Amino acid sequence: MGSSASPRFNVYGNDFGWGKPIAVRSGSAYQFDGEMGLYCGAEEGSIDIQACLSPETLEAMGNDEEFIQF
Repeated sequence: MGSSASPRFNVYGNDFGWGKPIAVRSGSAYQFDGEMGLYCGAEEGSIDIQACLSPETLEAMGNDEEFIQF
Protein backbone atom coordinates (compact mmCIF):
# COMPACT_ATOMS: atom_id res chain seq x y z
CA MET A 1 0.00 0.00 0.00
CA GLY A 2 1.30 3.41 -0.85
CA SER A 3 0.20 6.80 -1.94
CA SER A 4 1.52 9.42 -4.29
CA ALA A 5 0.58 12.76 -5.78
CA SER A 6 -1.29 15.47 -3.94
CA PRO A 7 -4.99 15.54 -3.07
CA ARG A 8 -4.72 19.33 -3.16
CA PHE A 9 -3.86 19.45 -6.86
CA ASN A 10 -6.92 20.71 -8.69
CA VAL A 11 -6.89 18.36 -11.70
CA TYR A 12 -10.01 19.90 -13.24
CA GLY A 13 -8.99 23.49 -12.56
CA ASN A 14 -6.14 23.56 -15.08
CA ASP A 15 -6.58 24.81 -18.62
CA PHE A 16 -3.62 24.47 -20.96
CA GLY A 17 -5.44 26.23 -23.78
CA TRP A 18 -7.47 23.20 -24.90
CA GLY A 19 -10.52 23.90 -22.73
CA LYS A 20 -11.70 22.47 -19.43
CA PRO A 21 -10.69 18.82 -18.79
CA ILE A 22 -13.50 16.26 -19.05
CA ALA A 23 -11.60 13.29 -17.56
CA VAL A 24 -8.48 12.45 -15.60
CA ARG A 25 -6.20 9.51 -16.36
CA SER A 26 -3.07 8.46 -14.49
CA GLY A 27 -1.18 7.10 -17.50
CA SER A 28 0.29 3.71 -18.27
CA ALA A 29 3.08 3.92 -15.69
CA TYR A 30 0.54 3.56 -12.88
CA GLN A 31 -1.60 0.76 -14.27
CA PHE A 32 -1.14 -2.63 -12.66
CA ASP A 33 -3.56 -5.11 -11.11
CA GLY A 34 -5.10 -3.66 -7.98
CA GLU A 35 -3.96 -0.08 -8.53
CA MET A 36 -6.58 2.52 -7.64
CA GLY A 37 -6.57 6.25 -8.18
CA LEU A 38 -8.87 8.70 -6.42
CA TYR A 39 -9.29 12.26 -7.61
CA CYS A 40 -11.52 15.15 -6.66
CA GLY A 41 -14.32 15.08 -9.20
CA ALA A 42 -15.30 17.75 -11.69
CA GLU A 43 -18.39 18.64 -9.64
CA GLU A 44 -18.17 20.00 -6.11
CA GLY A 45 -18.11 17.15 -3.58
CA SER A 46 -17.70 14.38 -6.17
CA ILE A 47 -14.91 11.80 -6.49
CA ASP A 48 -13.44 10.18 -9.61
CA ILE A 49 -12.16 6.64 -9.14
CA GLN A 50 -9.84 4.77 -11.48
CA ALA A 51 -9.43 1.03 -10.82
CA CYS A 52 -6.99 -1.08 -12.82
CA LEU A 53 -7.90 -4.75 -12.65
CA SER A 54 -6.70 -7.75 -14.61
CA PRO A 55 -9.35 -9.68 -16.55
CA GLU A 56 -8.99 -12.54 -14.05
CA THR A 57 -9.59 -10.25 -11.07
CA LEU A 58 -12.57 -8.61 -12.74
CA GLU A 59 -14.08 -12.02 -13.58
CA ALA A 60 -13.56 -13.23 -10.00
CA MET A 61 -15.33 -10.11 -8.68
CA GLY A 62 -18.23 -10.75 -11.08
CA ASN A 63 -18.55 -14.32 -9.80
CA ASP A 64 -18.42 -13.33 -6.10
CA GLU A 65 -22.03 -13.30 -4.87
CA GLU A 66 -21.23 -11.31 -1.73
CA PHE A 67 -19.42 -8.62 -3.74
CA ILE A 68 -22.24 -8.40 -6.29
CA GLN A 69 -24.78 -8.11 -3.46
CA PHE A 70 -23.25 -4.78 -2.45
